[in-house]
Amino acid sequence: MKEENKNTFESLKALYYSGKVRPSLNKVTAELDNDSENLELTLLACQILERTKEFDRLSSYADAVIKLSPEISDGYYYKGVALQFVKGREQEALQNLNKALKIEPENTLYLKTKASTHLSLFKDFDLPLKFAEQHRVKSETSLLKVIELIEKKENPSYKEFYILAEVNMMIDLALNAKMYYLKAVNAYEETDESEQNKNIYKDILKAQKKCIKQLEKFTE
Repeated sequence: MKEENKNTFESLKALYYSGKVRPSLNKVTAELDNDSENLELTLLACQILERTKEFDRLSSYADAVIKLSPEISDGYYYKGVALQFVKGREQEALQNLNKALKIEPENTLYLKTKASTHLSLFKDFDLPLKFAEQHRVKSETSLLKVIELIEKKENPSYKEFYILAEVNMMIDLALNAKMYYLKAVNAYEETDESEQNKNIYKDILKAQKKCIKQLEKFTE
């Protein structure tokens, strides 16, 4: 990457990580208008669009990533994210997530996203019970794999603790989830400032409060 491009990417990443989501998106897309084959900026656009839930645009940028670099997993992951909650396109989402996992089979974010897609199909009342049950099993398999992969790590990152907490919420283990949300906060505070994504930190704090409320209901 040219030094000028690298500096542009790092400054825009820092802007996004600071919590200024919409300004960073506007600047990233403006840069891409002049440099449409910039892979790093395209991936950053995908990351921001996943957060803003602009899935049509995310799908388009994911296609661009796949075209620019079909050998990396990110494009397939973002394509899966863009399609996972689109009625009738869940299977296409799973196909893309499976492609991403073929490249990075132990990526816990990909596994969690695949599990949530299977879970949405399990909850689909239009799906015959036999097929719904298959999706429940596949979701559970992915979730247990996430737990296994992260728990065996010596020093998980704050992002990994957050994923682990979310997975425990998905399998109704709120007490475990509370512990991992707390670990995520502690790990975040110990992370180098340049890698502290305040958007994720806000998500962790919000999810932590939701988890505590759920536990309070159990103890009432």
